[in-house]
Amino acid sequence: MVCSIDGKTTVDGKAGSIGSQIDRALMRTLRSRADAVMVGAGTLRAEKLNLGVPEDVSQWRASRGLKPQPLSVIATASGDLPLRENLIGSSPDNLVVLASPDTPRHRLTALSSFASVEIVPEGMAPRSWLDPTGALQTLKERHAVDVLLVEGGPALNYALVSAGLADELFLTLAPKLLGGTRHEALTMLEGPAVPHLITPEPELISVYLSDNELFLRYALRQIRTASPL
Repeated sequence: MVCSIDGKTTVDGKAGSIGSQIDRALMRTLRSRADAVMVGAGTLRAEKLNLGVPEDVSQWRASRGLKPQPLSVIATASGDLPLRENLIGSSPDNLVVLASPDTPRHRLTALSSFASVEIVPEGMAPRSWLDPTGALQTLKERHAVDVLLVEGGPALNYALVSAGLADELFLTLAPKLLGGTRHEALTMLEGPAVPHLITPEPELISVYLSDNELFLRYALRQIRTASPL
C-alpha cells in the first residue's frame, strides 16, 4: 500500500498518483515474486489496472520456474466488475474472480466469459464480504497459490488483517499532504476496530528512504510455536 503522510490512500478515489516511480518499481518487484496478485472489486471499479509484470520481469520469472505472469485475482461479493473496461492485460486463462454464494447468477454468468469464477464458501465474515479464510483456501487448493500479494483496497485489507491472515505489510509513505473528508479520502483499512488479540503489534522489519519517500516493511503475524512441556 501507498499513502500520504496524513494517512490517505487515494486521490479522487484513485491511488496511482500518490507514489513515485520508485514506489511503482517496488510494486513490480513484489509482483515478480508472487504467485498471484489480488485486488478488491472497489479498487478495480475506481481505476484502470494492470496486475501483471513487464516482459523482462516475466522472462526472469520463467527462468526461475514461475509462471511468466502472476495470476490476477479479483475479489467481489456483488459481482459488479468492469473487467473489460478497467482490467488491462489479463487473459481469461490467467484471471480468477472470487465471488460470494450470494452473488447474482446473471453476473456470475457474465463474468465467466472473462475469467475463471470461483464461489468462496460462506464463513464467519459479514454477508456483504467474501470469507477471507475461504478465499485463501480456494486460491491455495485450486490454483496452487503459495505467495499472494494483495494491493487493496481498504475493505479487502481489513478483511484479511482482522482475520489474522496478513503476514506482512509493505507501506510506502509518500511526502504529500492530501486532506479531504473521510468519505472522499480512504485510509488503509475500512471496517470496525481491529481486535488486538487477532493482530499483534506490527514489527518493523526494514526502512528505506529515497527522495523523502519512506518505504516500510512490517511483520503483521507472529509465528506461534508449541509450548514446552
